[in-house]
Amino acid sequence: PMQGVVQVQTYRFPAINYGSRLRVTGFLETPPEGETFSYRLYLARQGVHSLMSLPNVTVTAENKGNRLYQAIFSFKSRAQTTIAQLIPEPQAALLTGILLGNDNGLPPELDEAFRITGMTHIIAISGFNIAILVAILVRIAEPFFSRRGSVVFALVGISLYTLLVGADASVVRAAVMGSIYLIANRWLGRPNFAFASLFLAGFVMTVIRPFTLWDVGFQLSFAATLSLMLYADPLTQWVRRRLRRVLVREWVEQVMGVLSEAVILTVAAQILTLPLIIGYFDQLSLISLLANALILPVQPAVMIWGGLATLLGMILPLVGQLFAWVAWLFLAYTIWMVRLFAAVPGAAIPLTVSATGVLAIYGVIAAFTWLGMQPDEKRSRIMTAVRQNISQRLLVGASGIMAVLVLGWGMSQPDGQLHIVFMDVGQGDATFIQTPSGRQILVDGGFYPSVLNDQLGRLMPFWDKEIDMLVATHPDADHVSGLIGVFERFRVKQIITNGQSFGESPIYDEVLTAAQAQNTEIRPVQAGEIIEIGDGVRLEIVHPGPVLDSESRNENSVSMRLIYGDFTFLFTGDAEQGGEGEMLRRERPLNALVFKAGHHGSNSSSSTPFLQAVQPQIIIVSAGVDNRFGHPAPEMLERVAAIGAVVLRTDELGSISVTTDGATMWWQAGSVR
Repeated sequence: PMQGVVQVQTYRFPAINYGSRLRVTGFLETPPEGETFSYRLYLARQGVHSLMSLPNVTVTAENKGNRLYQAIFSFKSRAQTTIAQLIPEPQAALLTGILLGNDNGLPPELDEAFRITGMTHIIAISGFNIAILVAILVRIAEPFFSRRGSVVFALVGISLYTLLVGADASVVRAAVMGSIYLIANRWLGRPNFAFASLFLAGFVMTVIRPFTLWDVGFQLSFAATLSLMLYADPLTQWVRRRLRRVLVREWVEQVMGVLSEAVILTVAAQILTLPLIIGYFDQLSLISLLANALILPVQPAVMIWGGLATLLGMILPLVGQLFAWVAWLFLAYTIWMVRLFAAVPGAAIPLTVSATGVLAIYGVIAAFTWLGMQPDEKRSRIMTAVRQNISQRLLVGASGIMAVLVLGWGMSQPDGQLHIVFMDVGQGDATFIQTPSGRQILVDGGFYPSVLNDQLGRLMPFWDKEIDMLVATHPDADHVSGLIGVFERFRVKQIITNGQSFGESPIYDEVLTAAQAQNTEIRPVQAGEIIEIGDGVRLEIVHPGPVLDSESRNENSVSMRLIYGDFTFLFTGDAEQGGEGEMLRRERPLNALVFKAGHHGSNSSSSTPFLQAVQPQIIIVSAGVDNRFGHPAPEMLERVAAIGAVVLRTDELGSISVTTDGATMWWQAGSVR
């Protein structure tokens, strides 16, 4: 029998508890490969090599798991319920993230605000949370245990908490670091054990699970800790010396007490994490330092009062409610400040740096770090030599950088042509359209947000975070799941739907919820409508009609002709022969030079009468490599061959780009532009 780990995506309800034994029936799929981001490699680093989407799930037995884990997860579930009962949203979701490591309940706009302000580290369980927990556990244990006994008590508490919040790489790293610190400082009496403990923690984790080294959370957590060790004390001393020049001694220490944790430690931690953040997330927060200075000081209070409210609320709800009111004040302050800073114009700027660029930045940081560690006399000699040679080179370098930026900006400007890119998103559907003046339309989003974001990152300039129109043809997961990531990274002005609302599918509900959270205009359409895009580009809606087919999502797909000059493109989503028949009966124009085959080229779509009405010269089929459905179907390909059309397939060619100036058209494959 085969063995291994499969990532299974199921519907959110009904909930499945830990310890349940399941029978899962479905088809295994190989994770897709992006052109710049390998989702396959990303999952492989976590030990996952296959996917299964929306299978049939049957619970065959319950309460079969580890008793300790079962007790911990039961406690976590009860704690989440207690928090939800004691504290209103979104403060409850924030506290759940801070205490229990589950931030799924945060509204998308608030989650984005945390990202813009650089405050996501307070939600993700990290060294900051573990440090507070260590201090609390030691303080609790000291009156009842010896010095070493309090260490054992704290170690047990850290271990249980690590399991409680999920034990991912950054949490385990922080827990191991905290444990080694406790043993070194309070048991062995060797406080100067920090560097050894950090690298020991990293070594142990990577030996146990080598792919941990490539985990983004682990890298950020490790970099932040190393950065604090290297730069916190030197920065503190530097600031203290500067303050002594302008303030009396009594004031210096008071100011340092305020600055040390809120500002200095934040700056120190960001020296080594900032290059990683820019490299992975293509964004630089300009407001992060100020936000951290005003928000971090209240986080210990959030954990203490929130933790007490949760524990007491499980036993004595009325007493827990009193503590919850206090916790709510600190949580509300945190959210208010995050939203305030996120609303500042230019709070975060898009910035893309390649892996080579990130390494170059670290090289510069390493050079300055080495320089700072040198004796004063040697450092002075080096700096004098550098200053004598840097002026001319700096001028040349600055001129080169400016030229590259101007060239990049120029190349990203609209070229006066219509671009349509049928993106390779695996077994799914996603099309990107850019009009001659640069308006952008996205038709569906495929199944995987990471794959779609990879494609969009190559099509759109890094500073462009707005999409003018999104068309969700119908609620199937292989068309709309990827759109969740779009709403997380882009501002969407308008979303076109077939009129189906909440309740069609859990994933479709999430898309509509994200659209509402962004105040995106949700526009249902029906056959006969014409949408003027501008630049001579228009959309003619040819399906569905005013009455939807209640039996089939596919047959209700938004179908439309995109017209520009002498060229017409037809999109039919997953419409099959029933929907095609409805379009034929309406006797509206369907002819198109390029037709994106309905339902990934299945045998149930692209009927002979429909193909004869459309008369396409090129047919695009969006399908995954070796997909389990056998798309495109041989019968469909035979019907296409009979009318003499050329078939272009994403499973064979990758992304397919079609460009036209309204009079001439050309296409290319394997490239998105």
